[in-house]
Amino acid sequence: MKKSIIILIGLLYLGVCRGQSEYVILSKQSTLDELILTYKVLPKNAKKAELSDEEFRLVGKKTQEYIEIYNTQVNEGFKKRGEKKKYAKMYRIMKLTNYKIQYVPYLNQKGEKEIWINGFCDDFNSDWRKEIISVFDGGNCYFTIKLNLSSGECLSIGTNGYA
Repeated sequence: MKKSIIILIGLLYLGVCRGQSEYVILSKQSTLDELILTYKVLPKNAKKAELSDEEFRLVGKKTQEYIEIYNTQVNEGFKKRGEKKKYAKMYRIMKLTNYKIQYVPYLNQKGEKEIWINGFCDDFNSDWRKEIISVFDGGNCYFTIKLNLSSGECLSIGTNGYA
């Protein structure tokens, strides 16, 4: 009995504490329109799209690859400028389990599937599963990534700045 409880607690720890971050896939055209007209982060003619399970796995893999590249570039940039390493940490994207993530798939003007990824630590008690979370500043508590799933290319990646 004790052994079963210990195993159950261990599995819960792995599933909750070390698992994937909370996420939502937002695929309504009204969400795209908000990202186009209000935030101006998507192409004007973006059309809604869905993600297959295979595409979602690809997004996870590519996201992790590009975060590692981005974080390395941040470290090298700070080192090259002779700035302290501790400041670079403020601009690196943290482990994804530290974020809630919004995935917004869409088709670009060529009909290629792309995805806008929005990660954040604080949702300000918003209904983040339905509303885009957007803030100024906040450093690495907020990041965005744009990927082209057809080519595998990272179109943009970065964290917010600091006031």
